[in-house]
Amino acid sequence: MKIEFTLNGIHRVIESAPTEPAWPHLAEEGAREGRCRGGNCLRCAVLLGDRPVPSCILPVYRLQGAHVTTLVGMGENPLFLDIMRAFDKVGISRCEDALPGLVMLAYQIISEKSIPSDMDIQDYSRYLVTRCAGRDEFERAVRLAGRLQGRRKADRRERVSR
Repeated sequence: MKIEFTLNGIHRVIESAPTEPAWPHLAEEGAREGRCRGGNCLRCAVLLGDRPVPSCILPVYRLQGAHVTTLVGMGENPLFLDIMRAFDKVGISRCEDALPGLVMLAYQIISEKSIPSDMDIQDYSRYLVTRCAGRDEFERAVRLAGRLQGRRKADRRERVSR
């Protein structure tokens, strides 16, 4: 099956069996191989549109027409940088096993809720399972990243209005 999609802003065309896992096709652009092979470890998480998904169990046919972003593709994205600053400040390690999933989940929460409430964060993170960050640390980091993003947007609006 011919599949066309955008990976980290670059148009891609691949040939693949439709039910093959997407991960091998995303690896060259930074998607990490999952260790669990069941979508639970989040090491292989990517954004499919604006939703984090484990690429090890994502069938390749779901890439058709989609925009996919790996951790590498986040690059200089301002929200990504806010999230990484918040993770560092709170003390979340840059554990390669969980970092993609943690970042993608934080990105989704803040993208959808701007400045998320404690209930929002708890709702999104209720299935979070990782040895690299406790739930409390993750929730604190998401709140901080949301505030950092809010300040950055307010500063930008202030500069534009001058």
